[in-house]
Amino acid sequence: MTHWKWDEWVAHWAGDEDEDLSLVFRQVRVQRTAKTQQSWAKDPLTRAFCNLGAYSLYEHHLNGGLPSADVPELRLFPNMGGEHLMKLAPKVITDDQGLSDSLNRQRFADTWAHHHSYISDLIAYMFRSAPTLRRVRMMAAEFVRAANDLPLGELIRVAAASEIESTLGDPIIALQTFFQAALPRQPQIQESVRRIEQEMINEWAKLYAVILSGYGLTLRPGVTSRDVAELFDTMTEGILLRARSSGIVPKTSIGQDILTSSILLMLPAMCDVPPEELERRRLQQPLEWPV
Repeated sequence: MTHWKWDEWVAHWAGDEDEDLSLVFRQVRVQRTAKTQQSWAKDPLTRAFCNLGAYSLYEHHLNGGLPSADVPELRLFPNMGGEHLMKLAPKVITDDQGLSDSLNRQRFADTWAHHHSYISDLIAYMFRSAPTLRRVRMMAAEFVRAANDLPLGELIRVAAASEIESTLGDPIIALQTFFQAALPRQPQIQESVRRIEQEMINEWAKLYAVILSGYGLTLRPGVTSRDVAELFDTMTEGILLRARSSGIVPKTSIGQDILTSSILLMLPAMCDVPPEELERRRLQQPLEWPV
């Protein structure tokens, strides 16, 4: 497992520059005015506490021994108080003593009334969609650029390998997957997972529509780009589940990854293209991205 440097860890959790964290952190300064709550929610130290809490959870659950699936919720969030985070900060944030010193017990207590308030905001932070959407949009832009030089079959191989590698190496998705499995009926997590899935599928659907059109492919009657995104997302989730559990990306008997093989088999059923044409088909028109 990866032991992240603080700046790399923070970069993974970043959303868009205009992300409004007052829509995420709902438990800060709850006895104060709405203006004060919004100000503290947007404060970089509030975000830093949650970055640090997520780091602690990743190290505890995914770089150490996994607890059994039936442990109480509180044991899934061990030591998530100001004292623990204050002691952890200088061990993790080694290149910014000012920030490390600011993440102290008193600042934590001034922000959240109690342990459960922090956990609620930490869950909301871990399950917000902004970092995942940023990653998907960056990958989509890379695929569009690659399409200028690659036939469709090769683009599919490059994109499938990139998506699997990117997702398996993403600590946010690792934590989301762990807590979704550990707390499958937790309403806050259920709602967040549904939102993230739908927003991701919307992004992939836009990308598939642009790429298929650029390569001169037309979807068959009754098939939409969203259908394509739903099918590919379902395949990807299953493949990633196997890869996480076994540590090996599943491949066919000829050594091709299952995701690429599945897409190459499914596309002719959804588009007006012979299977043998996928390997040599090149762009028919420039791609317009973003849409």
